[in-house]
Amino acid sequence: STHIVDIRQTPDDVTVFDEQGNSWTADILVGCDGVKSVVRQSLLGDAPRVTGHVVYRAVIDCDDMPDDLRINAPVLWAGPHCHLVHYPLRGGQQYNLVVTFHSRQQEEWGVKDGSKEEVLSYFAGIHPRPRQMLDKPTSWRRWSTADREPVAKWGTERITLVGDAAHPVAQYMAQGACMALEDAVTLGKALERCDGDAQQAFALYESVRIPRTARIVWSTREMGRLYHAAGVERQVRNLLWKGKSQEAFYRGIEWLYGWKEDNCLEPR
Repeated sequence: STHIVDIRQTPDDVTVFDEQGNSWTADILVGCDGVKSVVRQSLLGDAPRVTGHVVYRAVIDCDDMPDDLRINAPVLWAGPHCHLVHYPLRGGQQYNLVVTFHSRQQEEWGVKDGSKEEVLSYFAGIHPRPRQMLDKPTSWRRWSTADREPVAKWGTERITLVGDAAHPVAQYMAQGACMALEDAVTLGKALERCDGDAQQAFALYESVRIPRTARIVWSTREMGRLYHAAGVERQVRNLLWKGKSQEAFYRGIEWLYGWKEDNCLEPR
């Protein structure tokens, strides 16, 4: 593993340089270097979009989980400008606890240790049932989240992007890792279909992935807005969702979860 600091391309090849001055030259380059992608910066020059939303994650042993919340399913508690999710891990031996809130500061993307005091300051007025969980974790990890505005093209004839380098997304639909896996499968299928012609394969890959990932980024933003609605907007959300059956909810997200490897090169 090394930190790449520069990328240069010619009509015939691509060269990457690391911070020690080493260089590597290849026919093509796939940038999968995350939210702060050096590859993307060299191509597009755009900055990540700060969301202002912070996510805390912690793991609780089952014995520390309140008895009435040991539920074998994901559970979401939503409120104005914040929400909390918990679900079982390792066959119910542990529970994952994820809390999200609108930060009082606009923070760049980053990960660090968090504090219980900050969590409690944003969740002071929530219902007692979820509130009792917030005292249980012995440590928290804290993410300041970011995404990017979707663009019409990711790369060049010799360079393309995958994962967060291409389409960083907030966590509200839990699609970050899923999209990266879809990217990898689709790019592999495109190279196979194009018989190794990278220029054609990159163009085919981007033609199907950019619209889908853009839809997910925009849908995720809207989901965050719905989770954290306040005032009249919250009342309207509740009325709309109250009348929906489980089947209707599933139909509404079939486009998302219905992705298949065997049709991944077809526009969806």
